[in-house]
Amino acid sequence: MSSADFYDNFISYQIETGINDRIRNLYKRVFKTGISQNTNILEIGCGIGVLTYLLSRKIRKGRITGIDISPKSIEYAKTHITRSNLNFHTSDILDFDPAVPEFDRILLFDVLEHIQEENHVDLFAKISKWMNNQSLLLINIPNPNYILFDQKNNPQALQETDQPISIASLANSLDKASLEIEYLETYSVWVKRDYLFLLVRKRTEFTERSLSADRTFIERIRVRLSRDIVKWIHRYPVKRK
Repeated sequence: MSSADFYDNFISYQIETGINDRIRNLYKRVFKTGISQNTNILEIGCGIGVLTYLLSRKIRKGRITGIDISPKSIEYAKTHITRSNLNFHTSDILDFDPAVPEFDRILLFDVLEHIQEENHVDLFAKISKWMNNQSLLLINIPNPNYILFDQKNNPQALQETDQPISIASLANSLDKASLEIEYLETYSVWVKRDYLFLLVRKRTEFTERSLSADRTFIERIRVRLSRDIVKWIHRYPVKRK
């Protein structure tokens, strides 16, 4: 069975689960990166557009482009989410050419483990071309140890081409595309430590910039007061002569 056929038959499951714990968690994580109503987003592997729908309620003026390898999933999304700033496309990500030259956020949620690992370098090289120095690539993958556990103990729970992606391998593929991991977290949705979440940026030359340079006058006062309070509460014991 081809990947397109597999995910065509995955639609009923997506409809049944709807906005589940994983989708809500990922939406919150996207939101925390600082999206606004003008943000331009590319969602790779959008399925029937459950997360796309949540994002569209926040992003009113920016563009959301969703792509998926499943024609039936895209057809369902186009039928049920009809907003003027949404674009859905049926495509393999390795063959996709977007109309928008750059994106503020590129979402690769629970997709990478279904793409053969030998294609990851080409995938990230392609994605890197759609990013500027302020863009973020957001990656969510199952904990590789969890996939290894399921391969041994619960293989029927795995999808087609469900492979463990090690951080070492991922970091190496990203590096070859001039991308680097800014943030990495192991977190839990249904099972302890079942997912990994990463923020990735284009690699740029490091420049020293003080945190205070980006703070407002009020924020600087708050930081100074907070430091003084901490110093007072945690005073180092000094013996007086």
